Amino acid sequence: MQYSRIASAIALILLSNIALAKDDTITVNGDILGDSRAEQVKTWPGNRTVITQDQLHNGANRTLDDALQRVPGVKIQDETGTGVLPQISVRGLYDSRSGRTQILQDGIPLALAPYGQEGMSLFPVSFSTIDRIDVVRGGAAVQYGPNNVGGVINLISKPIPVNWENEITQRATFYGRGRNLWDTYLRTGGMLNDNFGLQVEANQVKGNSFRDHSDSKVENFRLRGLWNINDSTSLNLSYQYYDARADLAGALSDSAYKANRNQSTRPWDNYNGRTKRYSAVYNQQLGSLGFIDGAEFNWMFFDQESDRDFHVGMSTVPGQTWNPSLPANTVQNSPRNFKVWGTEPRLSMDINGDKVNQQWIVGGRFISEDIGYQVKQRSLATDVTTTTRNWDFDDKAWAGYISNAVKLFDDSLTITPGVRYEHISEKYSDAVTGFRSSAPDQQWLPGLTVGYQLSPAWFLYANAQKSVRPAQVTQIVKGGDVTSELSWNYESGVRFTPNKNVSLSAGLYRIDYDDQISYNSLNDSYENIGKTRHQGIELEGYWSPAAVSGLKLHAGYAYLDAEQMNGQYKGNQVPYASRQQVTLDSSYEWRDTTFTLAGYYFSNSYSDAANTVHDNATQSAGQMPAYWVWNAQVSRDLWASGRNKLSGYVGVNNLFNEEYWFRGIDTSPWGRQPAPGRSVTAGLTYKF
Repeated sequence: MQYSRIASAIALILLSNIALAKDDTITVNGDILGDSRAEQVKTWPGNRTVITQDQLHNGANRTLDDALQRVPGVKIQDETGTGVLPQISVRGLYDSRSGRTQILQDGIPLALAPYGQEGMSLFPVSFSTIDRIDVVRGGAAVQYGPNNVGGVINLISKPIPVNWENEITQRATFYGRGRNLWDTYLRTGGMLNDNFGLQVEANQVKGNSFRDHSDSKVENFRLRGLWNINDSTSLNLSYQYYDARADLAGALSDSAYKANRNQSTRPWDNYNGRTKRYSAVYNQQLGSLGFIDGAEFNWMFFDQESDRDFHVGMSTVPGQTWNPSLPANTVQNSPRNFKVWGTEPRLSMDINGDKVNQQWIVGGRFISEDIGYQVKQRSLATDVTTTTRNWDFDDKAWAGYISNAVKLFDDSLTITPGVRYEHISEKYSDAVTGFRSSAPDQQWLPGLTVGYQLSPAWFLYANAQKSVRPAQVTQIVKGGDVTSELSWNYESGVRFTPNKNVSLSAGLYRIDYDDQISYNSLNDSYENIGKTRHQGIELEGYWSPAAVSGLKLHAGYAYLDAEQMNGQYKGNQVPYASRQQVTLDSSYEWRDTTFTLAGYYFSNSYSDAANTVHDNATQSAGQMPAYWVWNAQVSRDLWASGRNKLSGYVGVNNLFNEEYWFRGIDTSPWGRQPAPGRSVTAGLTYKF
């Protein structure tokens, strides 16, 4: 609370200076990610990819999972085929429910609890609501934390248009055998006048995925408002209600997979979750203040109330809890509820000198998390339910950060030192036993980025930064030697943009991890596998041949060496990390029609620290296969008149019906989790 009072005092002081702002105010942007346009990637001092609106909606993407596969260094394990519960890992940093990925929506943390529950066991985003995706794999740790070892993924919502606009979109995915998934999206919004804007979105995804027992229903409603208070002041407001329910087909035993990979042997498994999310972002351009040429004050507030629950059929045979070959005699559910709010003020100042220009950014954040964690078990024989766990987590975290971008040699060289301080308090209490504990932690997290515009075509960069990931709720309750994870991240790279038709980039990185926590599916616990090293190279290129109008080509390659550095399995590969990734896609526009072909490849990986090659008896460990997947789409503008426009597309995902699988995921960790086979997606969009 003391932090909030300090932030309030700073805000009052700054707002009292509004009258000092002049009409010729220099616009300052203290958000280092900017508005996530592809043009900004050219001078970003780290490896970064922006998936544009055109690539997202014309790129043969069935879900956001498909779109992210095109980014070097990003790997998705598609559990459902609906995008409801993504499994995202960056640079081999894997944890259940995308737990090692810092995911934002419009710059606001998307996780249920940004410190105590970073896994996305509730993913309140749907494909139709997103305009573009910004994947920042290095250089953002000082301003965006914690849990940014692999970088930051920022999902950008569709903006409020200047002129009032309506949109109706209907998509449908056909998996065969009567399994269809319907996606209905409605949007209306625009500026009511120069000062007020409003947008309302409604999105429902309903139907079945490619397997038995995969019925799903998602409802996503969002109301956003923009108030331009004056020429230098604005307020953005947002309210969202999201509700998701899904049957989970789960993993299969080896014999069941070979008999019919589309079946499900887990009739009791299902999921539901809902959230209400509120946010307000106040922005004030302060103009010149003494020796400061321009300043910006930004204050963000967010609040969310969420709950989610998994029901899982289990066998109570000792040591065989998750075995997909055994029938369930117990249904376990794990309801969790979250009350989270946070506030983040930020002050940015530009100071321009004769030879040196600077931008100072000073900010802080306070987050409060109240997490309820229960586990209940219902006997199928007696229908008696018992509560086996009733835990509560009270987390408080505050952070402060400061950076100074020093620009030299006519702004061609930018050196940005910075530091972030994290203070985390995680308090745990057990209502059943009365046990209480506290796990305070504090870390200084320095960072340094360097960017050099060698020539109009060549940009060089390097960065080093320290990151922290707090101990997670799931890790704490499952026991073991777990603690906060620390890492040092290093990057260097080059971009070559000789003209508007060619863009090439190459980046090297290394992540030195201390105390990496890994899930052990053999005994359903988390364990400290100690030091790990992730290092590799990421290459990416875009080319639009001048000789072939309308043709766009994109290619990416990532090589990852993720190695355990100590302990029993020193020298082994880190679980779930594929050494090689290839992504290829092309599009050709001809007479208002766009043809797209895209493919991605991942080499094999292991599901345990021991790097077990052949499936063990319980199929809780073993090597996962390599796979090539190709997607194709044809998109066309069907009719246009004035501001009215009708467009449509037909796409085929997993064109050659590649059959591959992952090791079982989260609530079904033993066995083979089939990946989606061939499907056809068709869509129509009418804007007016």
